[in-house]
Amino acid sequence: MKRYRVGAIAWILSALVIPAQVIVALGWPSGYSVASNTISDLGVTACGEYSELGQQVREVCSPGHAIFNISMFASGALILIGAVLLYGRWGRATGRAGTIFMIVAGMSVLVVGISPWDVAPEIHDSFALMQAVSQWIAMILLAIAAGPGNFRKVTTFVVVVSAASFVIFMVALEGYEVPWLGVGGVERLSFDSLTVWTALTGVALLKSHRSSRP
Repeated sequence: MKRYRVGAIAWILSALVIPAQVIVALGWPSGYSVASNTISDLGVTACGEYSELGQQVREVCSPGHAIFNISMFASGALILIGAVLLYGRWGRATGRAGTIFMIVAGMSVLVVGISPWDVAPEIHDSFALMQAVSQWIAMILLAIAAGPGNFRKVTTFVVVVSAASFVIFMVALEGYEVPWLGVGGVERLSFDSLTVWTALTGVALLKSHRSSRP
């Protein structure tokens, strides 16, 4: 159906937040560290010294914060719209439930985009957590609905990596050092892997739609 194709394209386009991160990070006057700085630092609206409960103190100055926050809002909206359009693409009840959880995930990303971490930290962090949990559930449900195959294997792998990285990220925020990756690196493994999964799922859906044509 045409709406499934449009939904898949929306999920592909939701990855726009990745190049937006790169553009904003390159604009930092003092340099952005993938290991030491968090993703949310890119959206902080005022330059200064920031920390998590006195731990992980870091210098933050993101002149392009508006670009990042707008891209987060747009990414969330595209995930949400894509999930609405893809409702029913996975025929089983688990598939329909999975797309509903993706709607929640998209809404959560959208709220994160309009709630910069320095302006509304509680809202920002709560909805970031909601995005992760709802998308993990969505991915598990969609993997079950899809049945045995590469999609289930890849999705399961991404869920495990993302959830495990999130646990390490939370530990790192308490002040524990994470070798090589740092607090920023494990956060990216946790959250950016979800962004990439969404876009690649869109690509796979688009390809399956085209291959089903006469």
